[in-house]
Amino acid sequence: MAAYVVADASVFILGKRLEGEIITVPSVERELKDLRSKSRLYISNARVESPSIDALKMARSAAKTTGDISVLSKTDLDVLAKAVEYGAVLATDDYAVQNVALHLGLQVEPIVQPQIKKKMQRIQRCRACGRAFEGEVCPDCGTQRKGKIR
Repeated sequence: MAAYVVADASVFILGKRLEGEIITVPSVERELKDLRSKSRLYISNARVESPSIDALKMARSAAKTTGDISVLSKTDLDVLAKAVEYGAVLATDDYAVQNVALHLGLQVEPIVQPQIKKKMQRIQRCRACGRAFEGEVCPDCGTQRKGKIR
């Protein structure tokens, strides 16, 4: 049984029961719009805490390293940071969040989707010329970016 489990919104939306002390972040609480998922949050006795600045820096850095920073929301980064703070299991189905969590050495507990099997590196590749690049537009040919995982 995990001592601490950091839960993303899907835990409360889908009603996943977790073992251990449940923690989430204020931005997850704000994402819960319907009465049922809000009730599940309160019934679970989850602690709602903001992540520390240092943990946020670690989460952002890892997301930049994996290339997932472009697809992660503020809430995703907050959840990752809170899991880093506690060395907690991270309960999520989001594959980009799982990928960053694995790069950070965190355990992941999927909600309904299977867990990713290996760490990945997200790269941007031009649809026209195939060049890997950072940013929104290919510096060689001017085509808009396209995300790709390798």
